[in-house]
Amino acid sequence: MSRSRGPHSAESVAADLRDRIADGRWPPSRVRTYADIRQSYGVSHVTVAAALTQLREAGLVETRRVGSRPKVVGRGWPTAAGTSIQDDITARVRKQVAQGVYATGSRIPSLAALAGEYSVSVATARRALRPLLEEGILVSRRPHGTFVAKKPRNRRGDPG
Repeated sequence: MSRSRGPHSAESVAADLRDRIADGRWPPSRVRTYADIRQSYGVSHVTVAAALTQLREAGLVETRRVGSRPKVVGRGWPTAAGTSIQDDITARVRKQVAQGVYATGSRIPSLAALAGEYSVSVATARRALRPLLEEGILVSRRPHGTFVAKKPRNRRGDPG
């Protein structure tokens, strides 16, 4: 017997999520939080956990450990030492700066926007930007936001 605060049971939540995976609304490697799923369906954490257990057993989602953010199977979790969703965000923002998606001097999306884009907490987004700030690729100007540095520092100390 599943517990549910809303009109959805674990079975109905699992069935709807299964449909979303099948039609691409929850694409491979997309990470969602338990809180997102709870809010979407108006159900308890227990109901979400039961629904995700069904999807895990069917091989449709995976988690690194019990209670972590579920991700649709399709691209494996990074396995190299030191890699994580946080490292992935760092690498993506670094690449976007290098490609000019975020131009020199321009403001990058807020921590809340990055967190929403990658389905992570604001704290994870903040930790993902920390290496870029330390390297001088980004600069933080409180309360205005985070910007691409005018002249990124070279980590080896070489000019330019």
